[in-house]
Amino acid sequence: MKLTVKILLAVLLPMLFLSRLFIPGFSSEPVSFPTPETLPVSVEPLPLSVYCPGAFAEIGGESGIELGAIERIGEASIYLNTGDGELLVDPGLRASEGALAKITGSDQSTNLLSAIQAQGVVRERASGMMASYCPQPAFSGWFISGAASVGYESALLVANPNDQEVQMEIIITFPDGQVSDQLTLAAQENRVVPLSSLVFQQPIFALSFQTSGQPISVAMQQRATFGLSTRGVDLQSPVAQPTTVSLITGLSVGSAGFEPAVARLYNPGQIPTEVVITAISGQSTQVVRAQLAAGELSELELDLIDGEYLVQVQSAQPILVGIRNPVIQPTIDFSWLTASELFTDLTLPIPDYKSTLYLANPGASPITLNLQVTTGDKQQYQSFEIPALAQISVPVSGDSLRLGSASEFAASLEILDVPGYAVIRPTENQNFGDELLVSVR
Repeated sequence: MKLTVKILLAVLLPMLFLSRLFIPGFSSEPVSFPTPETLPVSVEPLPLSVYCPGAFAEIGGESGIELGAIERIGEASIYLNTGDGELLVDPGLRASEGALAKITGSDQSTNLLSAIQAQGVVRERASGMMASYCPQPAFSGWFISGAASVGYESALLVANPNDQEVQMEIIITFPDGQVSDQLTLAAQENRVVPLSSLVFQQPIFALSFQTSGQPISVAMQQRATFGLSTRGVDLQSPVAQPTTVSLITGLSVGSAGFEPAVARLYNPGQIPTEVVITAISGQSTQVVRAQLAAGELSELELDLIDGEYLVQVQSAQPILVGIRNPVIQPTIDFSWLTASELFTDLTLPIPDYKSTLYLANPGASPITLNLQVTTGDKQQYQSFEIPALAQISVPVSGDSLRLGSASEFAASLEILDVPGYAVIRPTENQNFGDELLVSVR
């Protein structure tokens, strides 16, 4: 049997080799392939959309004891700046339930579309300034600022600007556990979600959300009281994700001795990490270190004297960080400050309130920053030199402002006026779309 196999192999192998040489369609010569042809393909970005969450939502009626009562109070003013494009959806000058702005254009940035909403709230159980940037609808996001205990109320202002139903998952983390919930949002639905139904007597919590495939608008509204006295309101847009380096601009401490600024830290990962908080002012630099266990959510008071601070937060693992800053003049109010995005070009509308622009240099070398303020058909220009890891403040008024630099910078806009206090954190607005190079063989 073995001898027969050997004979067959000896006969067949040479035949296979010869067939490679002589059978038509086969060649022993190397094969050459055609050179790929590169063709440019232009991809137009989708229309750019941002969403303003709308007016203050009063939960439980004016008395606070009407079960299931939810009502939007008044209207929020919408401040809109548009660039070279066609405005498809105009949000109007004021909004109650929330407002969508949509524009077409190739300059996909805040230069094409940028919006801020602001509302002075005066109610028996709530007063202060509710203002925020109007960001793009998002697939996911995080909030660090939740509170639901005696004297604190948190609610989500949620809107589905799409023509399809969307599923939304919420995960709420507090120091000793987690809860989750799922919501179904109909097409074009706008909803107020009181978080007291999910979180009971939790003085601090963090919240994350994720959708089933369509971007939505989510904002967190807060209200604080002490006995029969109001302690302010706040409106927050979500942070995209935890990071290892956060730069918080515009921390203006003016209530030392009344109530300190408080930093809240959350480590969502499974590895413990050290957190280094550096608060930099023109007079001093203070460094605070803290250890965060895996999954830990905690707070620490910042012992800061009155002044303006740039805060850098560093950690080995990605974390969420926010600073709750109270004010007592011209009224008692508070605002949550979260990590600023970095820009080289930024356009913002300017609200009709006393406003201060905070500009920060996150780098290790000085930068030059140019500011253009537009009022009607007039422009004013200023140029600033900002040292490494430093911050300046500039009072601003007018219709809009534009910032530009060859290096990255961070910015925030503070409102501090008779109705109250808010710190607005702008975010970049952009849809993907550009010229692609496609190789065709």
